[in-house]
Amino acid sequence: MEQWGVIPIVMEGNQPLIPGAINGTPVKFLIDTGATASFIVPGAAKRLGLVKGKLRGAATGVDRGESDITSTVIKTLTLNNASANDVPMMIGGGGDSLGGPDVVGVMGENFLRHYDVEMDFAHGRMVLYTPHDCGDADLMTWDGAYSVADFRPLTSFLPQIILDLQLNGQHVQALLDSGAYYSILTVDKARGLGVKADAPGVTPVPPITGINGGRVRAWVATFDSFTIGDETIKHPKLRFGEISYEAYWTSNDRDFMAVRENQMLLGADFLRSHRVLIAHSQHKLYFSYVGGPVFQTDGAPAPVSTPPATDSADPPRLKVD
Repeated sequence: MEQWGVIPIVMEGNQPLIPGAINGTPVKFLIDTGATASFIVPGAAKRLGLVKGKLRGAATGVDRGESDITSTVIKTLTLNNASANDVPMMIGGGGDSLGGPDVVGVMGENFLRHYDVEMDFAHGRMVLYTPHDCGDADLMTWDGAYSVADFRPLTSFLPQIILDLQLNGQHVQALLDSGAYYSILTVDKARGLGVKADAPGVTPVPPITGINGGRVRAWVATFDSFTIGDETIKHPKLRFGEISYEAYWTSNDRDFMAVRENQMLLGADFLRSHRVLIAHSQHKLYFSYVGGPVFQTDGAPAPVSTPPATDSADPPRLKVD
């Protein structure tokens, strides 16, 4: 496994952001493992002078909202001193930015899946590795205890990291989603576990805002246990809400059904409390607990300081498709 590069991450709340440039203009991108494709939001695309191309479909999200997806071409896209020219990109979602005015879009799994990705949010960095015939080798890149969980093989139609977890001893299908500010369970799955919004001890929390600007109601409840791999958390507090996958569409019936069966977003709070290696080459998630709440129910912690970007006299080629 060869290191491609170390990319600095700025944590703004629970948003993992990486610096880059579009045609020479400095920007930031949200690292979003839950997004099948990378895209720029419409307001930012207009400010950056990106020309809209053909209508490609609709962007849908857990907020049940929908917006048009159009194509564009970025003349020069730069990340971590590596550049690519004439990069096809989607324009989709809603609004002018994703948080701060310089957060123009997301880098999704169509970019990340080319690498094995170490996410070390506690130290403000993401490391990309190029795997070379690793087989079943142990790919751990840090010392200490760790756990491993398998995820489903990605397909060209549906590059999503889908994990099989347990909540209260029952199976839960979860999407690893670094773009989700908090981890959240669907209201239907919570109900199936005997947890309802009007039950004693359940408290409402601010609504969840989706990529298209829609807002859905959410609550916090205490569950008996949460298990991923061989890591178990007793009596975790966890959000559940009216998020939906009904609007998701793919051109493959099997993938459509896989998306509809997602019952949880395993979000940036989980990733912030762990150091993880997403081994796309093996369909495995390596992870070590590093501290802090696994599921944040009282707000995100302060931003993490960021190490300087690494320089390279001969930067590697940037892969985005």
